[in-house]
Amino acid sequence: MCKEAAMPKPINKQQLLDEAQKKYEALERQFASLTPEEMVRPEVIGTWSIKDILAHLLEWQKMLMDWYEAELRGETPAVPAEGYNWSQLPALNQAIYERCRDTALDDVRSQLDASHKHMLEVVASLSEEELFTPGRYAWIGINTLASYVDSCAGDHYRWALTGIRRGTKVWSGETPAAKPVHRAAAGTSKRVRTKAPKNPGGTALLIIDVQRDLFEKTTPIYEAEKMLANIRLLVDKARAAKIPVFYVQHSNDKELVEETDGWKLHPALTPLPTDHFIHKHHGNAFEDTTLKAELDALHVHHVVVAGLVTHGCVQATCNGAHELGYDVVLVKDAHSNYDAKARDVIDEWNEKLSHGIVQLQAAADVDFQSAQALRQPAISPPTGR
Repeated sequence: MCKEAAMPKPINKQQLLDEAQKKYEALERQFASLTPEEMVRPEVIGTWSIKDILAHLLEWQKMLMDWYEAELRGETPAVPAEGYNWSQLPALNQAIYERCRDTALDDVRSQLDASHKHMLEVVASLSEEELFTPGRYAWIGINTLASYVDSCAGDHYRWALTGIRRGTKVWSGETPAAKPVHRAAAGTSKRVRTKAPKNPGGTALLIIDVQRDLFEKTTPIYEAEKMLANIRLLVDKARAAKIPVFYVQHSNDKELVEETDGWKLHPALTPLPTDHFIHKHHGNAFEDTTLKAELDALHVHHVVVAGLVTHGCVQATCNGAHELGYDVVLVKDAHSNYDAKARDVIDEWNEKLSHGIVQLQAAADVDFQSAQALRQPAISPPTGR
């Protein structure tokens, strides 16, 4: 991410409002001198024009306000949208693009301006508790309303600003065009992109296969609640540090069949629109997926790994990341399995992988703010306890 994106997340209402307004004004300045023809010129981010980018921002803000207002009416909103779950963001973003691509430029700009003002007016009317209390609204899970506002305003504006800067430089020949790194799905805010700026510390969080069906085995996941709590802690830390979060989901023809309820992420996990999703068919999350390309586009050199299962996809992904040259941190108390001797399996693989493949750290000790800290060996012995 750029230096601006490395700023801490807002911790009070005024910071939230100020950050959103600051980034919106910066975005307006970026395209203020462009002609109408340049505003609709394609291939600024992926295949999108600046108008398409602005329409994308508009639609996500409208969805956020729809979710909030539906709950005020006593209704249960469809989040993120009717017929879509959080693992289907590429398809949802493509649908948004197709729905809005023929909207006139002037209409998009005027509607986005009105949407931005309305969203900030709503935020200004709410208390600190309403904005920053986790789980205050049913549809946000364990997150806060402020985190969704920051995602649909601050984060989205930063993404758009960076993409427009790079795209217009390509027009002028100041920088070579970068190839999209994700499968063609024109219309994703975080998945179809030109070469991205560096993120703080060059780090990403990989959450492996925390899917519903794995919690329905005859032998239950060992210490499932503890593992889920530690994964949520990691996600909160990553978001606070502006570190990208990747959710990896496995599928095959017999179990974890794609798009079934059992294939979906565990309900304890509540991704944001700016998170990333990788669908895989092998144990190693890098095999036959776009994971490496997406990490490279974000200038990631260090990965922090958690999830399921220890002796399967977790160890395979740790080994795969190491073979590709990434520094790997395995969070020793944020991975598990459903083996009859699950504790022994965790200890065994923590011990094996700690010899030259990963650094072991407890969830409480992971510091996404410091890449150097992520490279340090765990202080405690590699027992996994």
